[in-house]
Amino acid sequence: MQKNADLSAIYDLLGISGQKTLKDLFDEKKKLLFISSDRQLSSLIGINKDTMSRIINGDSKKVDLISIIKISNFLDLNIEDTVKVYVSSLEPEYISEIEDNRKANYIVRNFDLEGLKKMGFIKSKTDFKLIEKRIISYFKIPSIFDYTTYVAQPLFSKGKRSGSDLMNDFWVKSAYNNLQAINNPNEFDFNDFKKLIPKIRPYTRLEKNGLLTVIRALYIVGVSVIVQKHVTKTSVKGATFIVNNKPCIVLTDYYNRYDMLWFTLFHELCHIMYDLEDLRTNKYHLTGHPDLLLLNEDRANHFARTMLFADEKMDFIFPNIKTHLVVSKYAKDNNVHPSIIYGFYLHDNPSKRKTHYPILNKYLISSEVAYKSIKLNTWTSEDPSEEIKKVLETISN
Repeated sequence: MQKNADLSAIYDLLGISGQKTLKDLFDEKKKLLFISSDRQLSSLIGINKDTMSRIINGDSKKVDLISIIKISNFLDLNIEDTVKVYVSSLEPEYISEIEDNRKANYIVRNFDLEGLKKMGFIKSKTDFKLIEKRIISYFKIPSIFDYTTYVAQPLFSKGKRSGSDLMNDFWVKSAYNNLQAINNPNEFDFNDFKKLIPKIRPYTRLEKNGLLTVIRALYIVGVSVIVQKHVTKTSVKGATFIVNNKPCIVLTDYYNRYDMLWFTLFHELCHIMYDLEDLRTNKYHLTGHPDLLLLNEDRANHFARTMLFADEKMDFIFPNIKTHLVVSKYAKDNNVHPSIIYGFYLHDNPSKRKTHYPILNKYLISSEVAYKSIKLNTWTSEDPSEEIKKVLETISN
């Protein structure tokens, strides 16, 4: 079935559907010129008789340019039309080779094969049939050519797509697909969402379940949050999407730092709070990656800082930053995880990083502890839908 569809596609592409065959045209021309034998025809055109017979009957998949020109002269056709007639006369298996070549070229133009292999999405960079099958299966699309227009189509309808940023496109399309699969049934309530924001900070202190608790609460007010693995050649720290007319957030393990995970979450929450209408128009925004949606990143960063640990509090703890007991108690008094204080300190004092980072680094714990049970990596999963189902069950209960 697919093979017939591929043949039809290549015929339509070349404009040769319903085209007369080369044999039909040769028979008409021979009759018109009173040519009675293949030997006479061969002599007239200047092509070996046996070679000529294979070309006419579609048994020769390789014809040199000189022969095409000779046939063109004989049939009184231009070169382009002669090629179309020749292709329409080929055996189906030869046409399939052309279609396979077209698919391979499409894949190379639209996917970073080295990057996909490195992240475990594909096993080979040269087995294009296997690559095609993997992509079609993962994105659940009818054909490989639907990747450009079908997958996450609303996101790329505004001309955002950059041909030089293939891994970024792949990451975005994957995230959008995952969020569509999550399909949060709860209506988005902006007022409930707004009331929830000030209540989040204390959950930073719960390393194992704090983030999950917050994600569950956001899910109830109509905001879906997923954690998707960062991939090489992308610089996305987090992203905000509009899927099914509801705001969604994607966090990454770009920094692999607990403090930065929470900072990124608040950064994206700010975009939902203040940039919702722009997001509805443009569909998504990536933090850490330049795009056409020029949202106020400084405001989002300031919002995240203020919600987690305001500057005046940093000024107070600054003199005691190397005394962990003091920092730990101050963090507890302010309902925030101590790693967030250390992270802000190192960010604000670049001149001291070289000497202080080795001392404070042990308090900058990995973000893995927070999202271990909800991190999505559908790219290497045998059954991506099952992995999404498990995460959905976790965040919706």
